[in-house]
Amino acid sequence: MNIKPPFFVGYALLKSSLSLEEVGKILSDKIFGGLEFGGKDLEIHDEIPAIFIQAPVIGLKIILDGYSGFGDDQSFNLSISPWISIEHVEREDVRLDNYLFHLLQVELKDVEDIEVFEN
Repeated sequence: MNIKPPFFVGYALLKSSLSLEEVGKILSDKIFGGLEFGGKDLEIHDEIPAIFIQAPVIGLKIILDGYSGFGDDQSFNLSISPWISIEHVEREDVRLDNYLFHLLQVELKDVEDIEVFEN
């Protein structure tokens, strides 16, 4: 029997008038047990501001990127994917989008400054 290891990946869309760092602080407190986002100065994305939790969370990297505002091109994206890639191994994608959407809706229900959208 050939069992493929799971490749966990998920995305969530948020909109807010708060800054990237302010949204990151709220997510840190509400979702990630106080693990802080940072690394904006590393510019991990070419043209989009991004912050990330600087240590793997159960082997996953957590990135928040985007722009504040409510326009069509203004949103934040929370992404979760493996911290390191396992090469030369056939794997099975496990999507976390729906889980992230519902988790964020529940945990941010009292945060009026952030809206959560389905992908």
